[in-house]
Amino acid sequence: MSMSGFEQINPLLDYKNKKWWQFLGIQTLIFCAIQVSYSLSNFYVISQDRVHVLSFTAAFVVAVTLRYSWRVLPTIVASLLFYYTVFSQRPWEMALLFAFFLPTLPLLFCQLYRAALKRVLAYNFTLKLGYFAILIGILYPIANTALLLMINALLGGTPDFSFEFIAYSVLSAILTQMVLTPLLSLGLSYVLDGDNAPYLKLDRAMMDAHSSPLHFRLWLMICALFLVAAISTTNPLTLNTLSLILLCLVGMALGKFGLVRPMLVGAATLLICIESIIKRFNADILSREQVYAMLLVLFVLTMLTFMLGAHTIKNYVTTRNAIRKERIDSFTGLYNLAQLKDDVAKHTNATLIYIDLEPTLSKLSGLGHHGRAQLMKQLSQYLASNTEHLQRAYLPPFASGLLCIAPRLPNMEKELDTLISLLDSFYFYFDDKAISLVKRTIQCASIFGNSNLDPLISKLCEQQAHQQSCVSWVTHNHQQSNTLNQLSFIQQCFRENQFELYCQPYRALTLTPQAAHFEILLRLKPSQGELMSPAEFFPLINEFGLELELDQWVIEHTFSALKAQVEDWNLVGRCAINLTAKALNYEGMAEDIQAEARLHHIPMDKLCFEITESDALRNEPIAIHNLDLLRASGSTIALDDFGTGYASFDYLRRLPLDVLKVDGSFVKNIVDSENDRIIVQAISQVATSMKLVTVAEFVESQAHIDTLESLNIQFAQGFGVAKPLPLHDYLTKLSNKA
Repeated sequence: MSMSGFEQINPLLDYKNKKWWQFLGIQTLIFCAIQVSYSLSNFYVISQDRVHVLSFTAAFVVAVTLRYSWRVLPTIVASLLFYYTVFSQRPWEMALLFAFFLPTLPLLFCQLYRAALKRVLAYNFTLKLGYFAILIGILYPIANTALLLMINALLGGTPDFSFEFIAYSVLSAILTQMVLTPLLSLGLSYVLDGDNAPYLKLDRAMMDAHSSPLHFRLWLMICALFLVAAISTTNPLTLNTLSLILLCLVGMALGKFGLVRPMLVGAATLLICIESIIKRFNADILSREQVYAMLLVLFVLTMLTFMLGAHTIKNYVTTRNAIRKERIDSFTGLYNLAQLKDDVAKHTNATLIYIDLEPTLSKLSGLGHHGRAQLMKQLSQYLASNTEHLQRAYLPPFASGLLCIAPRLPNMEKELDTLISLLDSFYFYFDDKAISLVKRTIQCASIFGNSNLDPLISKLCEQQAHQQSCVSWVTHNHQQSNTLNQLSFIQQCFRENQFELYCQPYRALTLTPQAAHFEILLRLKPSQGELMSPAEFFPLINEFGLELELDQWVIEHTFSALKAQVEDWNLVGRCAINLTAKALNYEGMAEDIQAEARLHHIPMDKLCFEITESDALRNEPIAIHNLDLLRASGSTIALDDFGTGYASFDYLRRLPLDVLKVDGSFVKNIVDSENDRIIVQAISQVATSMKLVTVAEFVESQAHIDTLESLNIQFAQGFGVAKPLPLHDYLTKLSNKA
């Protein structure tokens, strides 16, 4: 055998050894647990008859047999034999008889229960509980009592066949199986399977569907107080009253707070009651008839609670299935808007994302309904497998795309870029062919818990994709439900100066300047809400034609901040400020900037004005005149997002420029993409020939920096260099360096 063959077999041996040791460990724990269960059961023994009213041992044996079947039979027999010979000091023949015969009956009924379950659907918990109550809860205790009486007779004893003795023996065994066995089974499932156990998953689902944390904590606190009072009291009447109240609380909580928590409270209540009954009977305070009557009452209450639990589960499962049928599209398997609204209500602040598939579907007219459904289903499964937050996809009516909900994250734009990259990598498999998306575009909107979703979704799905951008934002939230409110909102932002100045520093790559270079960025902090990026609020600025006002606000407040915080201008290399196309087309823009600079004593040679290539210059002569005036006063002009527009090199020829900013779409994958590296190298060579300074955007790592340095790019900007921070904080740090 070759070494490679040995290496292939060795992990299999390790796996088998691991399974063997795991099984051996479980058997050892079962052996020890049975010994402990006898000690617990001794608290519930009627001294006169040596009858366990509650037997933790019997319940545990059934619980492990339900899970492991005959595989635990040798361990159970060995553990019982050990207890009967060592602790009970019983004769060998009696110990052997009890040890071998007693576990066989639970095995028989557990096998009957397993056989019954094979005919039951996995989600039919009600029928499962019904079979459990009949086979394990009632028939097995009756058969076990008969077996014990028969063994007693075989050993030469005088069994008590009185009605009261048989009745409370059977009732005791029923209470054991109906109260303790379900709890021990759930405990085993939790220890061995965690939250993946079926009943525990059902419990969590019911808890999440019906309860609020506040109501649950209040219920739990009330139950705890009553349990403490029940344990503390010595008055039987008070105990019975408290127990009745607790059982009512259990009935009220079933379903609303899941299954396990009410069951634990109910079991604790019954344990307290039964312990009190046994204590009083052993002290000759109660007669056997009274014990029988009390156990009968507890039996009735237990069965009623069990039936109530089964009914609650049935109602929940029926309702859940009906809701699923109503809210899941049978063709695609996607959730509809009714489910979307419920899920949105759980978020106080989130982002609604619409992935537009129309460009792809319009090119694939031959797919048919089945093919369209497969595309949506495969894409939703792909997103659920490859993202943390997009675990559900929703089907909007009358639209060809998917809706998703994502929480508002600090770096939302970066997360959306990652989503675009995922969509680029997606392939739709149909008829043995792999098809990628023709054009991946997404529309986004910020939503709040009380947002009116219907008009927002309609607007989101009807929004035309931006020609130059893969991501576009629709502004529609609780502050902006119509055009009038939108205008009022944005005007309020100007009046109350709700915009905040941020900046992002550059890093020199091939140059070694001592002065700082940074770009002014803008954020919006509404009086109610979280910080918004330009991608979220700029559509409003465009819609109402407020670009010029925004540029003037940025220039005025930037100059004010520089005047207040910069004492040594030698520390500042360039402060870059973005100008919109509308501002450039304004005839007096350059003069206004120069006047504002003189007012605040700002050196113009410390300023760089960025224009975006993809923005159309409607009046190019005026724009060039403004740029010439700014350059003449000492400022530099940068062309932002170079390479994304239709007139990239034509702008280089016509506009007076000093700086080229390489668009981040060519930079973010440059470490792995040879094509992007070649494009950036070509831009660098053109810029060097024209004596233009180059700045690369979206620089996210040291590997990016090393690659850009090798291509003679002079400055880097991005998260790998510095994250955006408030301008005030940056200028404070800059001043402290002086």
